Amino acid sequence: MKPYYTLILPILSSLSFFMTACSDDDEPNIPDNAITVNLMNSDNGGTTIGESDVHINASNNFQSSYCGIVDLGRKGNFNQNPDLSQIAREVAVSPGNFYQIVMAGDIKEIAGARAFPVTGTYYNLYVDSWIYDRDKAISGAKVRYAECTPTPVNIPEWDTSYPIFLKSWDDGRSGEHATYTFDKKVKIGTNYDIYDAVGSDLCRSLTVKIIDNKIEFSNTSYTPGGKAEVMMYVRQESLYTRVHFLVSSSI
Repeated sequence: MKPYYTLILPILSSLSFFMTACSDDDEPNIPDNAITVNLMNSDNGGTTIGESDVHINASNNFQSSYCGIVDLGRKGNFNQNPDLSQIAREVAVSPGNFYQIVMAGDIKEIAGARAFPVTGTYYNLYVDSWIYDRDKAISGAKVRYAECTPTPVNIPEWDTSYPIFLKSWDDGRSGEHATYTFDKKVKIGTNYDIYDAVGSDLCRSLTVKIIDNKIEFSNTSYTPGGKAEVMMYVRQESLYTRVHFLVSSSI
């Protein structure tokens, strides 16, 4: 019979590999352009993140007067679009957690939920560790952060324009109409503006109706050569954009 230690060596080797693999998986994925900074708390200089006013206060919390801060926990990452579901002006600092910082003034409520513009920039941030003074009291935190831009999926670029040509109803109704449909995941804001083209009356008679992810345009007046522009906001999850519909009358 072989000595028992010759049997357990392969097992120990396998366990060592498994433990190493798990440790590697726990390492945060930080991009090369991330900036490392020693963020001292307000009792030790009060440094801030980038061009924001986010700092660590005397209670060792992130705090801001004009930014929103989101704690993404340990499962966050630097590729994540803004998450506005749990946004606050002050949140606890926890080493090992990811955070996001957005300008509060950039946030709008679109179709019943907070959203961030596709043209905006924000910070993704990771807290490495606490910084201690010579008395072993917390004096700040070592953080890594990067300025990021959103990655929209089902919504167009900012200020995209769509030509809309009204046509007569197929069922014999008077007037004219047209529809435009976005992806099913897109939500359309109910606040919109209609602008008239020079010398046109279509603006006064054009009706806009929003049904889920679809927009219906209709007109019952005689507006030969009439043109109008409809500007509105659309959202997909936490991102929003502005679009223009260039509507032309056929009657």
